[in-house]
Amino acid sequence: MNIAFCQHISLAYGGGGEKWAITVANALKRRGHDIQIYALPYAPNKRKVLKTQEVLIDNIQYYEGWNHAIDADVAYIFYNPLANIFFRTRCPKIAGIHSEIYFLPKTPPITYGIPAVSARVLYKIIGQADMSLFNAVHVVNKFIIKHRKVYHIPDFVNTSIYKPRCGKKDKFTVLFVGRPNWQRGWDIFLKTAAIVRKEKVDVDFLWAGGYDQKIQEIVNCLGYISDEHELAKIYSSAHVTLLPSRADIFGLTLLESLACGTPVITTPLTSHRALNLPLLYGNSAYDFIKIIKQLRSVWLSKTDTFSKISCEAREASKKYDTLNLLPKIETMFKETAKT
Repeated sequence: MNIAFCQHISLAYGGGGEKWAITVANALKRRGHDIQIYALPYAPNKRKVLKTQEVLIDNIQYYEGWNHAIDADVAYIFYNPLANIFFRTRCPKIAGIHSEIYFLPKTPPITYGIPAVSARVLYKIIGQADMSLFNAVHVVNKFIIKHRKVYHIPDFVNTSIYKPRCGKKDKFTVLFVGRPNWQRGWDIFLKTAAIVRKEKVDVDFLWAGGYDQKIQEIVNCLGYISDEHELAKIYSSAHVTLLPSRADIFGLTLLESLACGTPVITTPLTSHRALNLPLLYGNSAYDFIKIIKQLRSVWLSKTDTFSKISCEAREASKKYDTLNLLPKIETMFKETAKT
């Protein structure tokens, strides 16, 4: 089967949606399908951290431009209102929704990003009619979508890669993974780190996702980590991952961390609670600091209890393993192609 992936953001951006496309494209290629990836040459904040030739396996063609004519058996289009203008195809097509922007209870501030906020406004006006042009819709969480054919297939984690790969660091460590933006709560993470530093609590804060010299005094910046095995080591060596998201459609970071045996502190978003995972919840920097101190105390004085928490985290993540969910994605492509 010939499958086309169509993205409104450059694959080099290296965000969650891009990571999903790379993982699924490579997996389906190994299963014998012909794969092409088409993308617009746009990256928020001009951020391009991936080299496409290094992350895609052999013979997957990647095209980047503003205008694509696509010949395939089925196309998977990362949904954005009016995406059909940029990706023209006569084959059956799936609208893949990988952004929470359409489901937020109110329009977020401009700090979320002008293109994203504009897409939300446009979706409110024409979304229902625009979505009807697709043969099927795929969402990674159980949001309500009005369409004749909806696939609810969650994100997944490769637990053979993301697994405990090393021991914990000698000093209690809090990890943040991902882009430093408003929706992921980057400013809340920095506030949490600054307060803990001021209180002189013996805790290290790490950031895997970029580098900023200005914050080095409170956060150790590791840069962008493209190698998944190396990222799994970073997860494994930390004692807890902090993801203070304001908006999230799924939260792949949550899965990756738990699979590595590292507990997660996050916000009680509907999308997070729907995962039914052993997550720790807080609503502010002070909530997160309280939980961090509690976990640190357990790690210092109750080693067996902390080890049990790590094992339970690992076991809970396995229901989202790639081997369980990739066949469902392949079935979605096959069924849609027949329409």
